[in-house]
Amino acid sequence: MSDILETIESKNYIANIQFDTSPFNPREDDNLGTIIAFHSRYNYSDNNDWTKEELLEHIQKEDILSLPVYMYEHSGIALRTTPFNCKWDSGQIGYIFVSHAEIIECFGKLNLDQAGKNLIAEIDEFSDYCNGEVYGYQIYKKDESRHDSDDVESCWGYIGYDHIKETVEEQLKYLEKEKTNE
Repeated sequence: MSDILETIESKNYIANIQFDTSPFNPREDDNLGTIIAFHSRYNYSDNNDWTKEELLEHIQKEDILSLPVYMYEHSGIALRTTPFNCKWDSGQIGYIFVSHAEIIECFGKLNLDQAGKNLIAEIDEFSDYCNGEVYGYQIYKKDESRHDSDDVESCWGYIGYDHIKETVEEQLKYLEKEKTNE
């Protein structure tokens, strides 16, 4: 268990938001895009069987949607699909791509705009994961000691702080509503 980052209280419950110390890598989940990246210290690729030449040849195909992946490394790591303004600590490390056939399979039609947004979101999520921006929460009844009782509810693996905070607030509202219906 890690330190409490924030405590949110409702009438009958206390929720603690904490870092998830054993997060699941979102790239091991079901993703639309495939990341192939080359870096001397980090392995961000979904598949290490590619050469740079094979990657460049692949993304040139007409039936492939690809976006460049850039990395900024300076007291943390940021990944995104547009260049950073620092030529010293940033640069392109690879691509994220998806075939038109996979887009059609996912969306039921060739929706390049939505597929592009999904690829950007995947890189944003992976960037948060790489920086340890993965959280969980535990909710306790207010009248019970947090250390001596089991939590009422807990969930882990939320990537991005805004996401976890919104979820906790919604869950507290739900629990309060359920308590009034008892």
